[in-house]
Amino acid sequence: MRHRIRKAKLGRTTEHRTSLLANLVSNLIKHRRIRTTLAKAKAARVVADKMVTLSKKGLAADEPKDGLHYRRLIASRLRCQPRHHFPKVKGRSGADQRKYWRENEDVVRILMEDITPGFEDRQGGYTRVIKLGRRRGDAAEMAYLEWVADGDKPERESKSSKKKSKPKAEEPKAEEETSEATEAEDVTEEATAEAKEAATEEEESSEETEESDSEEPAAEEEPAAEEEPKAEAVEESDTDEKSDK
Repeated sequence: MRHRIRKAKLGRTTEHRTSLLANLVSNLIKHRRIRTTLAKAKAARVVADKMVTLSKKGLAADEPKDGLHYRRLIASRLRCQPRHHFPKVKGRSGADQRKYWRENEDVVRILMEDITPGFEDRQGGYTRVIKLGRRRGDAAEMAYLEWVADGDKPERESKSSKKKSKPKAEEPKAEEETSEATEAEDVTEEATAEAKEAATEEEESSEETEESDSEEPAAEEEPAAEEEPKAEAVEESDTDEKSDK
């Protein structure tokens, strides 16, 4: 009976499944991120975490032979045995090929020297799975499998958080812009009102001056009109006196 045995079979035989997971984890170590189906990503992350645990034990070993033992365990699980012979091919010397292989293809070295030291303070959870939706054709769920770094965020989460945080950050700016616009409108309205008041005052003052100017000639004409009857009365009195004489 298979009591308490939970393992993703992935529709493959044991030999095929182990080779598949070993290749996925090897590519994850080389490229730091792989794109595969969600089921394969979840199955491969278990193997990747176990490989990091073995490499941490190898780095923490007191004796070199213990560290070598864990290196051999990792190489056996990932099926990446060390190479020792690099013949000259197409003008490339064996030393150049060895250097290139050690920097880019030596999975055990990359894992123990480049990746594992970054997980010194982390106790488990060395990888993350980012869902990408379904692919065209068979509609299989796709996902990214990548290493976790302290303080970082996955790309999709960071983009979504930026999109969500942008409106929050823009709201105060929009409020400030609206307040500035309202203040500017108030200032313009006050300026126009003052200009209108000044124009009305000028018009009233001009009307008053015109009225005062028009009243002065009228006042001058009234005394002249009063003097004319007086002169006529004086002439009439003179004529009466002459007639009496």
